[in-house]
Amino acid sequence: MANPLRLARISAVLALLGVLLMVSSILVPRPIPVVLAMTVGQAVGTLSLLIYLAAVFLESRRPPAPARDGAPARPRGAT
Repeated sequence: MANPLRLARISAVLALLGVLLMVSSILVPRPIPVVLAMTVGQAVGTLSLLIYLAAVFLESRRPPAPARDGAPARPRGAT
């Protein structure tokens, strides 16, 4: 099974790469580099979002961790 933390890290790196590609279109404002940077940047950003959603889904399906020191287990989301 995939590790949600690892997926979240991969997603963050891909998101930064997508932003970097889109920023490069500002630094090189010619038509072809702009179109390529926006297209590839959007594809990388979308892939990042999908991987992040997969990490969230996997984390939500994981059973809660056992309680430590004899304390009762709290349900997920409880503060």
